[in-house]
Amino acid sequence: MSKKGLLALSFVLCTTNTWASSLCRTGEIESFSCRIKSKTVSVCAAKDNQLIYRYGKLGAIELTLVAPVHFSATSYSGGGEGHLTFKNNAYKYVIYSGIMNGEWIDEELGKREKIEVAGVYVIKDDDVLADLKCTESDDDKAIRYLPPHEREEFMYY
Repeated sequence: MSKKGLLALSFVLCTTNTWASSLCRTGEIESFSCRIKSKTVSVCAAKDNQLIYRYGKLGAIELTLVAPVHFSATSYSGGGEGHLTFKNNAYKYVIYSGIMNGEWIDEELGKREKIEVAGVYVIKDDDVLADLKCTESDDDKAIRYLPPHEREEFMYY
């Protein structure tokens, strides 16, 4: 294969890999995205202040839910946690994202490691059926952009 061919193939592979890390579509703003094993969960903000939850693989979406923003958050010593909730009949899919203090790195300087957690709780009739933890993300695991909304009461799971 020629150098130009290799360069073109490298470009396609790199852009495909980056694009495939989110299931958001053109015109949507990514609010959250991470891989859970071989699949991806993404929350995308649409133009009409709705959020779109997508789970699956690029080209093979297994679940899509559209809802207004249902966001709750809480703070705790050294961190905090946020939740985005999507309902589907008796099921709820709760995207969670949090950061907390870990072990001491340097007690004299007051530095501790920061631990980020993120994933999806699958809930049926208020029972947690699964905690699908993010296994990989392209940047931080925080819930980012959200359309205008009112904060809801925080539930611990």
